[in-house]
Amino acid sequence: MYFKRQEAFRYAFEESIPAVCNVYKQANGFKEKVQSFQAYILDLSPNGMKAASKTNIELRDDYILIFSFQLSGTLIHFTGQMIRKRNAGASFEYGIQSDGSDALKEQIISALKTYTKEQLKKQRNQGR
Repeated sequence: MYFKRQEAFRYAFEESIPAVCNVYKQANGFKEKVQSFQAYILDLSPNGMKAASKTNIELRDDYILIFSFQLSGTLIHFTGQMIRKRNAGASFEYGIQSDGSDALKEQIISALKTYTKEQLKKQRNQGR
């Protein structure tokens, strides 16, 4: 299976972005909340993300994950499905594939552009 880890517009954060993740189970056309936990966004693109958490969630096809986080003043609700899970010592890293929503993709691109500009300004100001 091919993963888009080398995607052109994937942004890896120097400092992870805090998020809350709600896990839902899809059954008979209904979503049932399974759990909620704290997570950290490690990298982000319009099509997916890598997140980390101390919470161990099962890799299941019927789970829908919704990560809620702030990026440059924009509240993002990233809906997707876990496609990969890795034990990273005291935490777990998850690969999440977006649900493909065009509105979500546009929101992420816009927020990442703003975030990148803010980071460049910070770097310039620190260099003075």
